[in-house]
Amino acid sequence: MPRKSRILLPILLRLVAALLVFVGGSPPLSLTVETPAGMKVSSATATSPEPKVNAAGKVSDQTAVFANLAANASYDVRLDLADGGVIQGVNLGWYDEEPAKPDAGEFTDDDRAAIKAIIDIPSFYNKSDILAVRGDHSRATVLVQLVRDKDFYNGKGEVIWRVELWYFEEEFGGWEKVAQQNQILRRERFKTHDALEAAIAKLKWAPELGGIFMSPEQPQKVVKSDVHP
Repeated sequence: MPRKSRILLPILLRLVAALLVFVGGSPPLSLTVETPAGMKVSSATATSPEPKVNAAGKVSDQTAVFANLAANASYDVRLDLADGGVIQGVNLGWYDEEPAKPDAGEFTDDDRAAIKAIIDIPSFYNKSDILAVRGDHSRATVLVQLVRDKDFYNGKGEVIWRVELWYFEEEFGGWEKVAQQNQILRRERFKTHDALEAAIAKLKWAPELGGIFMSPEQPQKVVKSDVHP
């Protein structure tokens, strides 16, 4: 392509998009996910809770393309791999639209330890882990894994596994869990602990593939996944 055409083409595309918006329409929304070299993706799905969307992507080499997505929605992308593995996007954004404090300061190791102490408070589940965190010194979204692998009243020898999003705020010098806002992402029961470990080994959580907001202001978006199977 001649140099002059390469310069003019992006300008023309922006003009077309602006014209579509001006006449009452909007350009089609397209999301491209780029995967690491060597990763073999068999299928890709982008889901949004509101509006409810479950869109299949077109997989080719190291990309998955989702075309004609609904506007003003946040998407979580799931990549199913040829070897049976799963890369699952997870939205670590805050649970409502309240903006973060601009002067909150960085999330520290002490903050993480304080939150882990809250997660470890004895409950029905005898094991708990932090899988991912996003936040600052005033609030944090935490991806939590909970496991019950001790016998209980109607589950002798069975294992219960949950993955949830918990939200925390720093109040008056201490961290507190935001009540009644946790979101259950996965909840399963396994016959044995080996079955649980086999399932977990195939699953990787990818915050960069979660909460991807699509709008007419940026109709084409490219996201890179750094998670390796």
